[in-house]
Amino acid sequence: MKTEIKKLENAQIEITVVLPHKDLEKQRDTVTKEALKNVEVDGFRKGQVPEEMALKKINPMKILEEMAQQAISSVYMDIITTEEIKAIGQPEIMITKIAEGSDLEFKITTAVLPEVTLPDYKSISKVENKKEYSEEVDEEELKSALLNLRKMRAQQEEAKNLTEGQTPKSWNDVDEKDLPELSEDWVKTMGDFESLDGFKEKIKENLVLEKKSKNVEKIRISTVDAILEKSDIEVPEMMTQYEVDKMMHEFEHNITMTGMDFDEYLTSIKKTRDEYKKEWHGQGYKRAQTQLLLNKIAADEKIDPSDDEVNAEVTKIMEQYKDQKGIDENNVRAYVATVLSHQKVFEFLGKQ
Repeated sequence: MKTEIKKLENAQIEITVVLPHKDLEKQRDTVTKEALKNVEVDGFRKGQVPEEMALKKINPMKILEEMAQQAISSVYMDIITTEEIKAIGQPEIMITKIAEGSDLEFKITTAVLPEVTLPDYKSISKVENKKEYSEEVDEEELKSALLNLRKMRAQQEEAKNLTEGQTPKSWNDVDEKDLPELSEDWVKTMGDFESLDGFKEKIKENLVLEKKSKNVEKIRISTVDAILEKSDIEVPEMMTQYEVDKMMHEFEHNITMTGMDFDEYLTSIKKTRDEYKKEWHGQGYKRAQTQLLLNKIAADEKIDPSDDEVNAEVTKIMEQYKDQKGIDENNVRAYVATVLSHQKVFEFLGKQ
């Protein structure tokens, strides 16, 4: 068997293979016997047709094509192992030459685990961690937060009075005249508050905490962007598409949460899912790059969540979705381990 490997874009390779005719012929008996089982001839039960008669009913090219598929399957892992190829995902296989008595020629295109070359991410993190962002909350921000709380309470009150079949107004459709008055009496219904000023002060404190949390996220984003800018990370297309599909799922969920059917929403703005996916391709590529970057730092710095941490989170998730079918615990465990690992990487970078 002869193989030739060619590097392609987006962390893919193309393997050209010439499989000797004698190796292809090893599949003939198995393939022919299987084909004979399915031959049907009037007067005979299926699988009981005399071999000489059944062979006349079988298309020789179909036998040859099935032999090729079996042969390719049998040698694929040998090629990957021998050539030390770190393949990921399902390969694309194209037969380029097939004929009786001839060698089989085909091409395998597969994504491979990309090489990730990072800069001095510790030094970059030190620079980004020194950046400061405001934690002050101005009057407009406080006013907006209070308006949102009044809208939320108006929706809750409306929901209590709906009859079966009725749906509550969407967030944007809540009329200002339906909002509760921002008064001393009203704030007492929102919790243990003695005055309107006390309520406003608590909301302001919460907004400050929210800003602090967002500022941490801003530094994390700027750190990743700065590291990516000096990194060499080629992303397989399948990883980009996976991230784009996740983005589409998140987007659909968010639209549905507003009470609007997602397909109706797409119709109203005259867009399709495919158009969104094309627009998000660059963002999906960057998200995949970020995943590979975080994985590389975790590996280099030996950052791993403990078994106890993973088990505790898996238990929570499995309990939360115990009534939902199709939840595979092994998949949940892999997801949790990745999320916790990335969290620890961000904590590590934040301490530089």
